Amino acid sequence: MAGLGLALSLYNDITTNGPAFCVTANGLSIFTSWPAALQAELALNPPQRILAGWALMLLAMMPPLLAQPLIHIWRSSLPSRRIQASVGFLLGYGAMWMAAGPLLIALALLLQMVVAENALVVALLVAMLWSASPWHRAALNGGHRMGRLSPFGWAADKNCLIQGLAHGLFCIVSCWAWMVVPLVSGSWHTPMMLLTGAILLAERLMIRQARKAE
Repeated sequence: MAGLGLALSLYNDITTNGPAFCVTANGLSIFTSWPAALQAELALNPPQRILAGWALMLLAMMPPLLAQPLIHIWRSSLPSRRIQASVGFLLGYGAMWMAAGPLLIALALLLQMVVAENALVVALLVAMLWSASPWHRAALNGGHRMGRLSPFGWAADKNCLIQGLAHGLFCIVSCWAWMVVPLVSGSWHTPMMLLTGAILLAERLMIRQARKAE
C-alpha cells in the first residue's frame, strides 16, 4: 500500500509550495500578506487537489506505521468480523489525519512565507527538537496503548472506530512536525517524504523495544 501511494504521488503534482512571499521594508506584515498568500496558493492548487495530494502522501507514509495496531485489531476480533473491524479502525484513523491536513498545509505555507528558502532547514530543526521533547515521547506511548474490543455488534464497530480516532490523534501529536517537512521541501518532496516515513517508523520501533525492555 505504501508503494502504491508513493507511485501515485509521483504522478500527482501535489506540493504545497506556492509563490515566494517575503516581508518587505514597506511595512507589509505577515498578517496582512497571509490572506493574499492563501488566495494565491488556492488559485495554483484547488482545495480538492491539495486534499487528494495529502491523501496520497498519507497512503505512501502511514501503512508501515499501522502494522502493529492493525495486528492488534485483527487478533482481538472474531474471525468473521476482522475485515470489518480493520476497516472501522482505518476509517477513524484516516478521518483524523484528513482533518489535520488543512492545518498542517496552512502551517507549511506560513513557514514558507516567514523564512522563504530556509523553510526546509527550519522545518527539520523543529521536527528534531519536537522528537527530543517529552511530549513527543508521551504521544508515542499513548499510541501504543490499545484497548480491548467488544466482540459483537455495534459495540465492536464503535470500539474499532474510537480506537482508530484515538490512535490517529496520538499519531498526529507525535508526527505533526515531521509531516511538515515534505510539505515545504519543494522539488525534494518525494525524497523528504521517504526520509520522514523512515524516521517515523524508526521512532515507533525504538519505543516498542523500550516498552518491551521495561
